[in-house]
Amino acid sequence: MAPQPSTNSNTNSNSNTNSNSELPIMMINDNQVRNEEQSASKIFHLKFVNATSFVLTAMMVIGVVLFRVREEGVFGDEFLWMKYQTLLTPSSYVNYLWIPLFLLQGLFIYASTLHKTLQHSPLVGYSMALTCPKQSIVVHYPAICASTLMMVYSHDYGYIGCAFLSSVLCGVLLRNVLKIQGGLLNEMELVNGGGGAATVDESFNSAKYCDFKTRALQYSTLRLPFELYGGYVLALVSLYFNTFLDGFDALPMFVYLVVANVSLAVLTCAGFWMLWKAERKFYGVGVALVLYLAGVAIELHTPTQPIYNEFSDNAILTTQIVAGVATLILMTLLGIRVMKSMIKSNLFNCVEVLGGGDRSVVSDGEEEISTDYVHA
Repeated sequence: MAPQPSTNSNTNSNSNTNSNSELPIMMINDNQVRNEEQSASKIFHLKFVNATSFVLTAMMVIGVVLFRVREEGVFGDEFLWMKYQTLLTPSSYVNYLWIPLFLLQGLFIYASTLHKTLQHSPLVGYSMALTCPKQSIVVHYPAICASTLMMVYSHDYGYIGCAFLSSVLCGVLLRNVLKIQGGLLNEMELVNGGGGAATVDESFNSAKYCDFKTRALQYSTLRLPFELYGGYVLALVSLYFNTFLDGFDALPMFVYLVVANVSLAVLTCAGFWMLWKAERKFYGVGVALVLYLAGVAIELHTPTQPIYNEFSDNAILTTQIVAGVATLILMTLLGIRVMKSMIKSNLFNCVEVLGGGDRSVVSDGEEEISTDYVHA
């Protein structure tokens, strides 16, 4: 009688084969879990760094500029404040612009750290922080805070050259942020316009991207803080350049007058470009420039004693008129641009949406108009 094959040996060999095939899968799963834990840890630390940078910067800047905690500094000593007066120095109310600036940045920190949906937005950039940090907004933010502190404290200590360089650095960082956000928004528009989300974090959930309320929330928390601050820093660059130039006493007064008025013209042209010619309109930049230029015109209506001593009445009046005209031009452009954007985004037909109603009441034709960000 022929010997029967052993079933036990077949069973053992099959079990060994199955266990061997499961080993790579288990290793892959373990690696994935480990990578996810490392990514979550990096994101948590990045959130902590951003929140801490915001709190420290807000407290230190507002303390120095508004509460004048350093009595021996430029912001706390009236004599030193007068020493650094120029034709481009705005009225003191402009300093209070730091309050809405930090309130908006606080909204950005809340949205990027605690909000359930906005913290996952590409406009925040935690996913990019792990793969391509240069394209992440949250990676840029601590550097923006650091350059802000350098700029303000250099001014307070009287190091105007350092304040000017710090303002340029801060402006470059803010420009990069606005450029990154603009590129992401363009990609989101292309993806949504193509009828299917396949990139840019699935176009940040295509349905949410098309919702008016969500777009308004995204703009006010993720974009407006950097636009408004970008416009203010642009004005501060001009101010610190004029203040630095004013330190060269050998130059004639005519040079200071020309540089101040050219600076006002440059700011006006920059605002015109941002509001009218740029592919994407930066309303926050326009608002900041309007407030600053209006502050210059108001200050020159009753200038400080050093300005009276150094410049003639005609020179002061000329600069005041230029600042006033520049304010009027940018204010008009800003109003027209906002109205055009509201009309093109079909805002006036979205009363139900603004009131919390059902978006389905909007007709198909209207829905097609308002599904994308508008370049106006």
